[in-house]
Amino acid sequence: MATNSIASLRATLNSHTEALDVRFRALFSLKGLASSSSEAAQQAIDAIGAAFKDDSALLKHELAYVLGQMQDVRAIPVLEGVLKDEEEHAMVRHEAAEALGAISSPSSLPILRAYEADADVSVRETCGLAIKKIEWDNSEEGAREKARKAAGEEQSAFTPIDPAPALSSSASAPSIASSRTLLTDASAPLFERYRAMFALRNAVHNARRRAELPSLSDEERKEAGEEGKQAVLALADGLSDGSALFRHEICFVFGELAHPASVPSMIRVLSNDAEHEMVRHEAAEALGAVAEEEEGEEHAEVLKELKRWAEDASAPRVVRESCVVALDELKYNNDPTQFQRIEPASGVAEVPSVPVAPVA
Repeated sequence: MATNSIASLRATLNSHTEALDVRFRALFSLKGLASSSSEAAQQAIDAIGAAFKDDSALLKHELAYVLGQMQDVRAIPVLEGVLKDEEEHAMVRHEAAEALGAISSPSSLPILRAYEADADVSVRETCGLAIKKIEWDNSEEGAREKARKAAGEEQSAFTPIDPAPALSSSASAPSIASSRTLLTDASAPLFERYRAMFALRNAVHNARRRAELPSLSDEERKEAGEEGKQAVLALADGLSDGSALFRHEICFVFGELAHPASVPSMIRVLSNDAEHEMVRHEAAEALGAVAEEEEGEEHAEVLKELKRWAEDASAPRVVRESCVVALDELKYNNDPTQFQRIEPASGVAEVPSVPVAPVA
């Protein structure tokens, strides 16, 4: 049964006649089926690997992302091949390097170290981050966190495997002010600044969760909401950083959070012709995620911007395609006649790097 489904999904994923959003759904359905057995996982890896022949950098970026999130070492040869291909779009190669970090096998360290000197800065920075993550995962601190998670002592509301662990995951959470200070410190190691980024993301989530407690007074609920907003604004302060990779990750985090306070920043990023296409792509997807959650004027404003850039022939292809996918997914997810994609066997909701019925 799963084999037949995988064959069908492979055909859809690799079809040049299918709409991009349909192929994205096939991709995430393959990821869901891969969790059913080792054989299914191998077939899914093969199906996804075959799609790297496509000419859409956006699709190939997503292929690499999914292979990393599967955390199956059998995907390493495919990802290493993508990273080595210097003719490939830098955004795809960067995602392949990040995926190797997500799988976190020490066997990937030599190739990551080799490409830490790549001509493209986003590839160089991603390789450096992946090296630090693999080293951290295999450190005593990483082992302790892994044990806490296995024991149910450490849980995350966010399913994707982050390129760096959030700060103070084993102790009291850092303050928003201290996390912002580290986030915006261009002299600090990039890996530590990423950790501050994810600490701020977690602060937004925790504030939201606290605001939902029925025992809170109206004033306490308002305070929690304001705390979450301040964490979002602290993240937005990082968008002035000189690293496109760093800015793109902030946009990805905004997609995970789908917080309305991020909308002005994401519209500015998407509308900035001088911004790196990788950053604008994540901003488009973040806006799509917000549109899933919000209604009224804010929803209409987001749709207007997405439609504007989806139809702008002068915009980079990856930006146009990101907007098209976001709009198509909004339409699909709001159609009650459609089935949703297959989720992992765990049944845990997933936040993909495109707004497909939550994704970063």
